[in-house]
Amino acid sequence: MLVTALLFGGGLLFWVGLCAGRRRGWRAGAVLLGLALAGLAGAGGVHPAFLPALAGMIALAWALETSRGPAAAAVGRAVGWACFVLLVLALGFRLLPGLTPVVLLEVGGEALRFPPEKLLLLGLVPPLVLAAVAPARPWGRERPVRTFLLALAVTLSVLIPLALLLGHARPGWTDVPLPRLAYGLAYNFLFVCVLEESFFRGIVQTALVRGARRRGWPRADVLAVLGASVLFGGVHLGGGIEFALLATLAGLGYGTVYYWTGCLHYAVLLHFAVNAVHLLAFAAPAV
Repeated sequence: MLVTALLFGGGLLFWVGLCAGRRRGWRAGAVLLGLALAGLAGAGGVHPAFLPALAGMIALAWALETSRGPAAAAVGRAVGWACFVLLVLALGFRLLPGLTPVVLLEVGGEALRFPPEKLLLLGLVPPLVLAAVAPARPWGRERPVRTFLLALAVTLSVLIPLALLLGHARPGWTDVPLPRLAYGLAYNFLFVCVLEESFFRGIVQTALVRGARRRGWPRADVLAVLGASVLFGGVHLGGGIEFALLATLAGLGYGTVYYWTGCLHYAVLLHFAVNAVHLLAFAAPAV
């Protein structure tokens, strides 16, 4: 129970501190996450042989965050980012040895397991991706809450009817026990929405926008948002073509609100709102 409190309390404090630019907040969150990692290691979730690899990941993330050198360093940064993305993907798909899911809670006789990879990703990815590419027109930045609410209304108006039409969802309030539901929502926010938006919007979409602009492509920003959304849908192909289509459309909403507001937390909140609606009111996987 203590590890669970450290994990979710520290994760929320870390994320909010980063978004608000509060150094004390995210540092305190990082300390709590470090204690949670120690608890997971003590429970057998992190093998000692993995610790050197973890140190290397932290060093690489720190180097990417602090290196702002001349153009001569551009190649080195590109190689560093490529290695970082590969490491993130390896963690995300749980391909690295030495990490084992740990039982955090038992609800109704069912064990709720937590993969340590999620904690590592939360500590490594969000700190690097909070600076968005400026949109061509700034109206979303001037009224970010209004932009978010509009994106929420449009996204839900598109996804819900389409999911029902495809037979991918059926209306019905969830009957999941409250403790498990609370855990599921908290997990979904911190370790699904925050992580996926940090990667697909913060890293992938930002890189695509910058690359398309450098090449002078017409509609560069539109193509970049679309490209990141298609990749986001592609990683959901395990749920079938229809699920991947829904995820792609959802990704368009998340990418658009991030692009227009320049704030990753609005993309995270939109993602969480969509997933919460699915978890609470529809019998379907969340996207």
